[in-house]
Amino acid sequence: MNFNYLGMDRFATDFGDGAVLLPIFGLSIILFAVFGWVRGAIVWGGLAGTALALLMTVKFIGLEWAYLSDAPGRAFSISGHVAAGSAIYGSLLNLLIFRKRKSLLACLPVPVFVASLFSYTRLALHSHTPAEVALGAILGVSVALISSRVLVPLPSRLIIPTFAIMLITIMFFHGDHSHTETLLQTQFSAWTPDL
Repeated sequence: MNFNYLGMDRFATDFGDGAVLLPIFGLSIILFAVFGWVRGAIVWGGLAGTALALLMTVKFIGLEWAYLSDAPGRAFSISGHVAAGSAIYGSLLNLLIFRKRKSLLACLPVPVFVASLFSYTRLALHSHTPAEVALGAILGVSVALISSRVLVPLPSRLIIPTFAIMLITIMFFHGDHSHTETLLQTQFSAWTPDL
């Protein structure tokens, strides 16, 4: 099934752009700290931040591998939309949904659904290969599961503000683009003039 005839692929994938996810990431950490859930701010921020750092590291490794191996075509690039989207949305939605600690299996459907949605749109738009979205899904779903398992339950005083922060940020930034991939490739080719 292809939603592209309605422009839905682009619309759906824009929810996973860094221009939307990075403000949700930062504002959620601030919100957790301001509302007194410092453990949540540190642990969730650390886990989501680690996922973002791993994402950038794998992207750099893909660029370096393409440079060193003289690989034809474009470099391997893990899907940031899939990895960051499933990590951030998957973990925050699980925190909002579950009021008691659940098994990893119970926490799995939300991040897998998010990863599947973003994987589909990235493939439909020919932005990534199946391997790139699969690696992104593994990274993002893993982070969402770990944070869901470690942090549930979200303090009840944070349910409405967390949902509001997500919704307002999405409404404000949806459709904007961070151009991270272009920036990475531009910066990398500046370091490696032969590329």
